[in-house]
Amino acid sequence: MNRAEIVDQCTDFVSHLLRDQLPKDFHYHNLQHTLDVKSYCERFGQTLSVSEADMFLLQIAALFHDTGYLRTYDQHEAASQDIAREHLQEINLPTEQIDQVCSLIEATIVQRQPENLLQQIIKDADLNNIGKEDFQVNSENLRHEWKVFLKEEYKEREWLRSTLNFLKEHQFYTSAAQELLGEQKKANMKSLKKQLKKMKKAKSDQKEKMEQKEKSNKKEKAPQGPIGSSRTAQMMFKTSLRNHIDLTNIADNKANMMLSINAIVISITMPLLASNIEGNTFLVIPASFLLLTSVLSIIFATLATRPIRMTGRTNMENIRQGKTNLFFFGNFFRMSNKDYQVGIQETITNNDLLENTIVNDLFFLGKALGEKYNQLRICYGIFMIGITLTVAAFAVSFLYARTQM
Repeated sequence: MNRAEIVDQCTDFVSHLLRDQLPKDFHYHNLQHTLDVKSYCERFGQTLSVSEADMFLLQIAALFHDTGYLRTYDQHEAASQDIAREHLQEINLPTEQIDQVCSLIEATIVQRQPENLLQQIIKDADLNNIGKEDFQVNSENLRHEWKVFLKEEYKEREWLRSTLNFLKEHQFYTSAAQELLGEQKKANMKSLKKQLKKMKKAKSDQKEKMEQKEKSNKKEKAPQGPIGSSRTAQMMFKTSLRNHIDLTNIADNKANMMLSINAIVISITMPLLASNIEGNTFLVIPASFLLLTSVLSIIFATLATRPIRMTGRTNMENIRQGKTNLFFFGNFFRMSNKDYQVGIQETITNNDLLENTIVNDLFFLGKALGEKYNQLRICYGIFMIGITLTVAAFAVSFLYARTQM
């Protein structure tokens, strides 16, 4: 395998590993973080003009640098090196390159000082969230992990203060990271300072606990559904929706390919048959097979890409019962603006109804996708069998015609 193929293979291996085996409480050190680190390694490496060989090492190290969390949370870097070494040996990567990958993984230890440019790049990439707008979201995700896996629980003010101290002591090692992430890092520090100042103006800790208790009671009185209260469920719905859309594009491309191929076959075959069929009657049967195959393939390819039937209207009763989805244009494009706004308000103000709408949207999208792939499978089946029969019929007819001469 060449370098690009090895990177793709390792990406698939790590993706399946983290997606299937990583516990759900890994809100920060998950597959998305790993892919982000790989992406920032590539961006920093390109900006700093590292060689293709060094870029390859950075990509592999970024993919494996957090796999050790599957075995241990504390000091996971050593376990990550073991997993990387085991897999890279299986795919026969040279020992020298494996050692270099492991040294890059070891460099991601927070207290470790980088010894060369590649180590600087991967350390900066590993902490890319410091210079991103969603920094505080990721910070809370990390706080959750420490609570679950390290049994370290921090109060809000204590966590903000320790986070701010970490940002003050942290530095980006590469000019690429400083240029790309430096300004947002300063903005994040400024935001943390503002939050701490607001907390200093707040009432005593005892009153703060009472307020939290009141908020907790309110939440208990108005519970959220499983989607609204679970970040994992939200992530899975987003991932499923994105996968459905990607699969729809793939299906449409396959259908368009079949339409083009069979249209070309018909446009070429018809003139040839018209001019040669009279003197070569043995071509009638194979030509019929070919034309029938193309026509049927075009029909099913067209069915696969044909838009579903849409009424464009939805009544309020169906909305209240959760039988429809006003976020899909096919259910409202003939409605008035006033009726649509009333229906949308009804949906978004009712948590149960909103979650039911989300589930229905994914369900009906999956149903449409399943029908599309079923039509596409029939189309490919017809094309495969028809072409085979055409070739066989042509061979038999040609041999039969030769024996009659």
